Amino acid sequence: MTDQDTIPNLRIVWDVGRLSEWASLLAECGQSSLTQGFGYNQAMLTVEGWRPRLGIIELSDKPIGLVVMSERRLFRLVRVARLHRGPLLRPEARKPSVFAMVMKLIRQEYPSGPFNWTAVVPEWPAGEEGAAMMRWAGFRRDKAPGYRTIWLDLRREEAALRAGLAQKWRNALNQAERTGLRIEIDHDGKAQLTWLLEQYQRDKAEKRYRGPSAKLVIRMRTGMYKEGDILLMRAVKDGVPVAGILVLGHGKAATYQIGWSDAAGRAARAHNLLLWRAMLELKQQSREWFDLGGILPDTAQGVTAFKRGMGGEEVELLGAFR
Repeated sequence: MTDQDTIPNLRIVWDVGRLSEWASLLAECGQSSLTQGFGYNQAMLTVEGWRPRLGIIELSDKPIGLVVMSERRLFRLVRVARLHRGPLLRPEARKPSVFAMVMKLIRQEYPSGPFNWTAVVPEWPAGEEGAAMMRWAGFRRDKAPGYRTIWLDLRREEAALRAGLAQKWRNALNQAERTGLRIEIDHDGKAQLTWLLEQYQRDKAEKRYRGPSAKLVIRMRTGMYKEGDILLMRAVKDGVPVAGILVLGHGKAATYQIGWSDAAGRAARAHNLLLWRAMLELKQQSREWFDLGGILPDTAQGVTAFKRGMGGEEVELLGAFR
């Protein structure tokens, strides 16, 4: 791109959007990311001190998307800012020229310098075209690799979703449906969250994998349950909980956040049943997209293979820039 490719009637209006406008735009963007939602950002402010700054992206004075920057101050002099999985654009505005111009406007608002440290992971597919647009916008690539995840399109009919499952995954689901598992659904986290977090923290410590802190999850639950964005499901066998998952909604999308299973749950294929039932529950909520929460093919091959078996579209983002 060149400076002649700029879009003069495109702008980002900072610090004016209301919560209702934020929620509305998040839904209109369709495949939204959890990290650009209000509940997540309020939790990050409370727990880690990252202050969210909302920007409404407008084209000819009409909102076409949003971006949420997170800010902190170091020594009262240095402004540290980061953007994770944004900006979000409405489907009709999701064009390379628009994305590039939005990133250029973000660079202008957050220039590079000794008193301005900025890190961004854009919500844009990996590839040389995207990398070239980031360079044109004034960003330099960082060392961190691109985020990878799998998206499920929940707009399909139930039969099509089931047919899209890999044969091995579908066989495990059939097995789980015959084992007598009872699925308990908690729509606000009040009944099951403490239990799930206890299992999750123990499992994370034993296996030494990364994940959100229990404190952050509790704060997200507090900020999101009133909007109907909490879906907590537990599999019970012979009266004993053997597996559980936490799914967080954001607009027309949702993200698989936490999962846990004990030996009995794994033997009964409880996770297959839980995630299948979660897909159907999300459809009933009019969610259209399900982000399976990231994959690590090199270091978490089993989890990656399990998620791939659900029949979604695997995507890789551009990676980190500064």
